[in-house]
Parts: sequence; structure tokens; C-alpha cells
Amino acid sequence: MSSKLINRRQFLTLPLAAILGSALGSALAPLAQALAVADIRQAAYVADVDVLYGLLSFRLDGTITEMVDRAAGRYDVRAVGEGDGIANQMESHGALRDGRWQPLRLRTWLSVKGRESRSAITYDYARRTIEYRFRGETFLLRRVRVADDVVPIPDGLRVDDAVSAALNYDDGTWRPGPDGTLETWVVRRKRNENEGPDDVEKFYRAELVPFRLKLIPATASGKPVAEFDLTRFSSWATRDRPARVTFGRDRRPESMVLSMILGTSVRIQLKTA
Repeated sequence: MSSKLINRRQFLTLPLAAILGSALGSALAPLAQALAVADIRQAAYVADVDVLYGLLSFRLDGTITEMVDRAAGRYDVRAVGEGDGIANQMESHGALRDGRWQPLRLRTWLSVKGRESRSAITYDYARRTIEYRFRGETFLLRRVRVADDVVPIPDGLRVDDAVSAALNYDDGTWRPGPDGTLETWVVRRKRNENEGPDDVEKFYRAELVPFRLKLIPATASGKPVAEFDLTRFSSWATRDRPARVTFGRDRRPESMVLSMILGTSVRIQLKTA
């Protein structure tokens, strides 16, 4: 078994889901290379969060630990971060099935100024179901949203979480379509399209929705960039401000920027060694 501290070229998954208090979070990043034995890697990440036009600012420093055992066909990824008034945890476990990585369990927890959000997702491929549980407080008025539901997985539908998607991208089993868009499906709390930051319903269901990562022309620096619609996962997002991931010339992620309503933004980047 090998243990190593990864640098920017080996950066794995940023825990966006936990940072945003949603099931999904995250964008793509490369993970472990194919090895005959289990490979353990670690990376540090930094998230800078500005809320309400900078009225509140938070800085989160964290570490991700990743274990991929290709011989046994399983992975385990854990992220823990903490800052002044903010903290997060994420655990993702999955297995190699039918030639691709598939999620088995995902647990996330986020606390911002005492407002907590947590989710627990379990995938049962024998029964073709996903058990989804979520409890979160809205940031401004601390209203509670709760979801407890079981979602069927349609036959032939590709389902991922952030970590399994990253593994499949790194392996080349998640390929772009003719227009250059990568697409998979993820589970989320079902909500109204016009939901505001403090809108709450008495009862929530869960649903599967497509997650699309769109490759766009490189920046002036020559670095590739990809965007995705965050409105499917956060009531603070807007369609005209997609989340943006910037890759290095080696096509490895360097940073991510999320611009949202009410002067709120999240910036995540690898803490280089």
C-alpha cells in the first residue's frame, strides 16, 4: 500500500457538495491512477466564501484523503475542513461495477455560523433504488428543510455522485457527447425552480436530475475551462452565472468559482505544496 501527498497535478475531488450544503457539490478532478494495490493519497484544499456582498466572509482549510483499491474494486474518500464559523465533512464510498465506478454511500455535513446541513445517500443496485435523507437550515432565517425519500433508478440510467464521476472521468469511461458536454445523473432534493434562499415546504421528495459539464474555449492563458449549471443544486444560484472550473495546461483542475445571488461567492482552489 502506498501513501503520498498529492500536488496540483494529482488533485482529487473538491468537496463542493459539502461546502454548498447539497448532495452534489463538486466538479471534476483527477483521482488515483490504476494500480495493482490500494493507493492512498491526500490533498489540501482552501475555500473562500463571501456572503451578502462581503458582509460575512469565511475561509475553510481542509484535507481530502482518498483510497482507491482497484484490485478489490472499491474506493473510499473522506474530506474534513474547518475555519472560523465554518466546517465541513464528506465521506463517499463506491465500487467498480460493469466497468465503471458507482457510488454506494455518500454522507455530507456543513456548518456555517451554526446553520447545519447534512445528507445521507445510499445506493442499492440490487433493488434499483436510492435512499435520500437531507436536513438543512436556510442561512438567513434558519428555516428547516427535511427530505426522506426513496428514488427508483431507471434501467440503463447512469448515476453518479461527485467522487464516482471524477473517477470515471479519470478512467475515460465518462466521455463527452458530440457537443463536448459530459452528462451523468445525480440525486437531489426536489424543489421548485423559483425557490428562494429562505423558501421552505412542509415536505420534500428526492429526484434524479442530469448533471452536465460543458467544456468551453480556453482562456487567454490557454488554460481549459468548463462550466456547469448550479441552479439544479442551490437556491442561491442563477442560470446566467454558471459555476466555472479552470484547468491547468496539464488539464488538471486548478480552481473553481461559484458566483451567486445577493453578492455571494465561493472560490475553491488547491493548496499547492
